[in-house]
Amino acid sequence: MNNHRMSYLFVACYAAAAFIAGCIPEDSLQWSQDGSVGLLRIQSSLYLVDGQSGELTEIAQANIAPWPDISRDGNMVAYCQEAESPNLSEGLKVLPEGQVKMIQHWAGQMEKEILNSGGLVDGKFPLPEKGLLVPDDYGNWVIRYMCEKADKDFLNKLGKGEIEKAKQKQLRYMQIIAAPTRAPGEGRVVATSLFKAMATRLSPDGKFVAYLMHTLRGEINNTLEEYGLYVASLDGTVKAMLVSDRVAVSYDWREDGRAIAYMTAGTGYDESLVLGTIQQRTVVDESGNLVKQPVPAYKQGSAGTHTCIAGEKDLAGILFHPWMKVQYGQSGRIFFSSATLSLPLGSMDEPGWSLFCYDSVTRSVANVLPTIASDLVGQNVDVFALSPDGKSVLLPMEKNRFGIYTFSDGTRKVPIEEAEAFGNELGLAPAWKGNNEISGLVAENSHFLVKKGKQKHHRREIVVLGADGKLRQVLSRNWPDDLIP
Repeated sequence: MNNHRMSYLFVACYAAAAFIAGCIPEDSLQWSQDGSVGLLRIQSSLYLVDGQSGELTEIAQANIAPWPDISRDGNMVAYCQEAESPNLSEGLKVLPEGQVKMIQHWAGQMEKEILNSGGLVDGKFPLPEKGLLVPDDYGNWVIRYMCEKADKDFLNKLGKGEIEKAKQKQLRYMQIIAAPTRAPGEGRVVATSLFKAMATRLSPDGKFVAYLMHTLRGEINNTLEEYGLYVASLDGTVKAMLVSDRVAVSYDWREDGRAIAYMTAGTGYDESLVLGTIQQRTVVDESGNLVKQPVPAYKQGSAGTHTCIAGEKDLAGILFHPWMKVQYGQSGRIFFSSATLSLPLGSMDEPGWSLFCYDSVTRSVANVLPTIASDLVGQNVDVFALSPDGKSVLLPMEKNRFGIYTFSDGTRKVPIEEAEAFGNELGLAPAWKGNNEISGLVAENSHFLVKKGKQKHHRREIVVLGADGKLRQVLSRNWPDDLIP
């Protein structure tokens, strides 16, 4: 087989693996380590959940980005929320200096292009074709800045009508917010961003919050827009320290809170095939300070405020997919989902997905699921979840079922019966509520809901099951219908 045909086969297998990969649901319910308090993100709103009663406490209504976080001790939450500035002047005050400089730079470029063209061409403002400010929401800042800061001669050339239309463009930005669970209304903004932000993760010591920030319009494998991984300090001294770019959605803090593990996309030999690596980077030194340096004063500005100066450590090579998950286990082990492809590769070979573990002591990678558990791995393996004590793993299956596999004794359990499977996409990922309970979404005909003599319950519900598969409570019993995925 020549190189071209082999490359084609390899790419075809990767494309098949990407096709069967599940999508991470944007709604989520996650718990503190002891399961006493939960954090529910549903319909772009955010709530605290009492682990005993299921009672809800609203934190924020609307515009909450996917995948907020609750601290391990349950004392803090962190999330990203879209906000709108009432005017340009106020907006520029809250954005990082480098992002303001970026807006100023491109506003100057736009003004020059309009002057050279003798006005707008086809009534359109000439937004940059490349770089970070391409999408319309970002470009609105450039247009507003140019129109509100330009001199009178330029504004006369542009025309009053165009200026008035430009001043109606919305100025949206993101706030990265940390709030104590005892007083969620007293949250503080620890960072702001002109660019989309999501997927917050609080450090174990509660001093820092990591988040993803949109960095390019381009997409990785036509699946997900590229995001960079950033860290901010909760005391407000550091707003956006870049850890790495082109990262997958999932990443995790090491137990000691000094390092982060993540997956990053490299460059493959075909646009459809993206090779990547699992990396670990020290972001906090032994004194508890971020390992950083200020971003240089680039002429065109910058998205971040600082960069991490510690070296990256490559742990394992992978076929990159943006939904892949990575999570620290006990003793520094790193668990991750990945496509399973063996070389040599035959023309009849088909890819699959499984759960792997990188051992920091032996520096080796192993598939941790034996045959007895391999059938539990469905298209949603990318939302696997280790129990807080690391002894068991939740393995989401197709049609909203899930399996529980215990590493120590090799036992498995599937609490939701096959007849109760529903949907083609994951409605809500199951989550550990402490070490011995699991929350998850069940169908109307679930035996956890239907009483004898009845055919089905009136709606789906979020229930809490024991690790033994038995019902503990119907958590969402008193919730409004619109809060059920």
